[in-house]
Amino acid sequence: MEKMNQNRKDKGRLILFVGVYDTLDIFMYEIQKELESLGYETMLFDSSQMNQSLVTLSEYVKRPVKAALTFNNLGFNMELVPGKNLWDELGIVMINILMDHPFCYKKALDAAPRNGIVLCPDRKHMAYLNRFYPGLMATGFLPHGGKYEPGQPVKPWEERKKQVMYAGNLSRSFVANIMPDLSKLHYSVAWDLKQMCDEVVEDVIAHPRKTTEEGMEEWLLSHGIHLEDGELCQVIADLHYIDLLIVSHYRERIVQAVAESGLELDLYGAGWENCSWIHASNVHYHGKVSAYQVVEEMKDSKVILSTMTWFKDGTHDRVFNGMLQGALTVSDCSDYMVEEFQGGASYGEEHQEMILFSLDEMDTLGERIRELLQDEKRAKEVAMRGREHAIRAHSLQERARELDRDLLSVL
Repeated sequence: MEKMNQNRKDKGRLILFVGVYDTLDIFMYEIQKELESLGYETMLFDSSQMNQSLVTLSEYVKRPVKAALTFNNLGFNMELVPGKNLWDELGIVMINILMDHPFCYKKALDAAPRNGIVLCPDRKHMAYLNRFYPGLMATGFLPHGGKYEPGQPVKPWEERKKQVMYAGNLSRSFVANIMPDLSKLHYSVAWDLKQMCDEVVEDVIAHPRKTTEEGMEEWLLSHGIHLEDGELCQVIADLHYIDLLIVSHYRERIVQAVAESGLELDLYGAGWENCSWIHASNVHYHGKVSAYQVVEEMKDSKVILSTMTWFKDGTHDRVFNGMLQGALTVSDCSDYMVEEFQGGASYGEEHQEMILFSLDEMDTLGERIRELLQDEKRAKEVAMRGREHAIRAHSLQERARELDRDLLSVL
């Protein structure tokens, strides 16, 4: 049997990075299992055990390796010799799957290996990379995926204890961690940076189909400031803290709308402690829990509420995790989600596999969810169809198959 298993590993050898964030480790372990089932040999590089992993790596690369695969730059800029990227030295393609906007990772992307490939969960992010990082070997779109456990029973709808669940941080509380000292930022042209940031936040909140970087560039151009792409990319990266303010504005309003509707809300994540409504009797605030626990709690929830983290043409794993655990998922829209679940229908229209709403419908969101919960037969049917769709197209296993089909098999 061992010999048979070894013979199946004929599609190439891969290096996979884990060991820093539990959320990303969940993704990688699921992808690893599927890639191995497809015939790849894999080595896990555990960054939490760096010395041992380097020893293992030194042996592993004595035979040809097709690619290294990571999330959010882990190992992307690895150097053993100062100034020399390890993957360029080894001649190994490094595939970097981003879970956030590229403007969060300018330093890592500036130092990308020559044979670096960067995949994004939003098609607008991919366009951003193509514009500002033309030196990358390749870019691509890879939607988020959810955790699916084949063969595991799904808890019946009527036995689920939670009405509505939301899991996510209120990102406003992290602004201080990434906000630069504006007085120390200097560009080729001088302008009032605080005025720009304040006005862009106000503008993008008022026009929620607009991305944060679009809002920044429009503001600059409207004030007669024309920057070369290299400097514009730096400005966007320096000031991207405003994205957290925009995300927080709508995230809090969405969750608050559900909380104030009287629905029982189970809330997970950091940063919600100071919200005025957090101590309401129908709000059950659990604070921050692990990514593993979030998925477990979804299995006992009827409705999973999601927000898109200002991804205007992409996805969030919260959506697919909810669907795969058998819950009815309710999320704000993105172009990709409308295309995928509504066939290009108008924003906010209901579909048979999940519920999408537009950001100008927040005030009625709580009542809409209440109506769904009262029509139990219909809600269960939507949840069931959503799960079937997600199993078919949006599990992490499916993402591994996409990587195999569209990228690894052609390297």
